[in-house]
Amino acid sequence: MSKLPLSVRVTDVVHRATVLGLVGIAVVGTGSIFFNIYANSDFAKMNKNKLKFHREEYEQARAAQGVASEESK
Repeated sequence: MSKLPLSVRVTDVVHRATVLGLVGIAVVGTGSIFFNIYANSDFAKMNKNKLKFHREEYEQARAAQGVASEESK
């Protein structure tokens, strides 16, 4: 039989479970943050077809939109 009283053993189990839960939550949270940073980066394989900003295409689209809005007036 254990030499520690039941209340001490119960408290120890509760403490261990709490610490393990907090560490687990911290690890999962940190992992999800790093995964989101990776997933939104240019290094992720899933982003090979990621849209890129091209200044020339933007200017052409703005010019075409300006012409279309002037014609509708």
